[in-house]
Amino acid sequence: MALVLSDHEQLLIDAVSEERLMGSTRAIAEWVRLSGTEEEARAFDWIQGQLREAGLATTRYAHPALCSWPESARLIVTAGGETHEVPCATHAFATSTAAGGLTGELVHGGRGAPQELEAAGARGQIVLIDGIIAPNRNLAVEQAGVAASIWIAGSHLHERALSPVWGTPTPETGKLLPTTPSVSVKAAEGQQLKELLASGPVEVRLETRVYRGWRQLPLLVADLVPPDDDGDFVLFSGHVDSWYHGAMDNGTANATMLEVAHILAQHRDELRRGLRLAFWSGHSHARYAGSAWYAAEHWHELHEHCVAHINVDSVGGIEATILSEGNSMAELRAFVSDAIEPVAGQRLSARRYGRAGDQSFWGHGIPAALMSLSEQPPENADPVLLALHHQIAGGASAGGGLGWWWHTPEDTVDKIDPAFLRRDASIYVLLLHRICTVGRLPLDYRPVVADLRQNIETIATKAGAHFDLSPALARIDALATALDRLDERAGALEDATINHCLKRISRALIPVDYTRTGQFGQDLAVPTSPLPGLQPAATLGSLDPEGDDYHFLLTSLVHERNRLVYALTAATRAVDETLAAGQ
Repeated sequence: MALVLSDHEQLLIDAVSEERLMGSTRAIAEWVRLSGTEEEARAFDWIQGQLREAGLATTRYAHPALCSWPESARLIVTAGGETHEVPCATHAFATSTAAGGLTGELVHGGRGAPQELEAAGARGQIVLIDGIIAPNRNLAVEQAGVAASIWIAGSHLHERALSPVWGTPTPETGKLLPTTPSVSVKAAEGQQLKELLASGPVEVRLETRVYRGWRQLPLLVADLVPPDDDGDFVLFSGHVDSWYHGAMDNGTANATMLEVAHILAQHRDELRRGLRLAFWSGHSHARYAGSAWYAAEHWHELHEHCVAHINVDSVGGIEATILSEGNSMAELRAFVSDAIEPVAGQRLSARRYGRAGDQSFWGHGIPAALMSLSEQPPENADPVLLALHHQIAGGASAGGGLGWWWHTPEDTVDKIDPAFLRRDASIYVLLLHRICTVGRLPLDYRPVVADLRQNIETIATKAGAHFDLSPALARIDALATALDRLDERAGALEDATINHCLKRISRALIPVDYTRTGQFGQDLAVPTSPLPGLQPAATLGSLDPEGDDYHFLLTSLVHERNRLVYALTAATRAVDETLAAGQ
């Protein structure tokens, strides 16, 4: 049965203004918004003015962050007695070469797997790698001892940041920052380099300049407070910083945030919980440093009062017809789909949330949904970029990513479809109005428990007799039973009682399901898996049971099993205590 809007919701959707959205996008895209620069500050000033006009209270912060962006790059190739220059680009957080550049022999390292690099004799050489560069791939190549790297991208060169550290580094993670120069070339030039290598020795000289330094970054928060404020709020966030003029990434998202603020401010008396809009810097040039700083500095308030985090990034692109691939944790997926379907006729696919897009709040146990909402059809995508998109998505996806202009100088206002932008903004207006006005939080933990059980069973099968996960399976069954009882009794319980219980469940389950570091730090900015702390159990069978590595890992896994069992027990206790209090 097709979902329909109420008359009041239709009025909200009708109020979404294509003219306002495009006007905001054009205004924000006037500035090149490198993190911590004067032009970015002007964009923040303009956005803050718009929020104040809409009647929202605003707070502006400034915080330090380690930022980086490329300045220049040259690649000089000598082969067969001829020398020529190959167009290339370097990357944020890569290192600069010394004066005069770095010269060396080029070797082909395949896709950069350890065995490929060893076979190519890549140690101490400049290595050519197939595929778009990413922090985890670059880290692996550097660990092979290369002097520098050249990466073969697709049909376009996209700006990339190579720090694998989420937010500002710590003493433990700072040593993971890149230590070698690197550049990317387009597919055609990459193929030419491989052909030259097939004909004989190739010498290359790299010259790179990369800015890296500490800057004070702006962070803007705006609150829409309900009439009866108990302190709880929904966090709605997006970054302001950009590569080049960034009309889609992230001008349209900022315009969508302003439109949501404009419309919901006119319906403030309907809100049952607050709406907090957060505009980050440091997303692109400091690896999510803005949201990571806010997550740390406001940890206790977020843990106690933030009921959900909704993110927006790169909406309204031309030909962006796929709306089934947006991120959502399982507990929110049905609710988010119910907001997408009446506007766009699609529902979210059942896939796990990928680690990207200012998801700095998993350690707090905050349910999260969305990032990019609308994508290109797969046939529009550059195959190399599509492979990266699937990696971030955690597997195959029906979408084709954000468009060939993503992270290029071509991300300009002409890449925006005004009707699609209005469609996407309408979904956010509807979703945020609903989540801020419903009495009971729309969190369903039954699909979460089903996913957890499946993932625990998968890990247990891979570990075999080496590691016992039966205590976790027993606890997951107890939680499933408790949730069924809560569902049966829900009609007799007050909204506030149910909501408090759901918050306790989320605080228990999300950190163990989504993080390795835990509640108070940040995992690396690399692809992740369910129950990440337990995933290494799959490797126990390949280790010597009498060796150090086996026993070191087994000890770590026992700690992680305890963390999981504790989380499941805490979630079950939250339900049991709620039911006991409601008798």
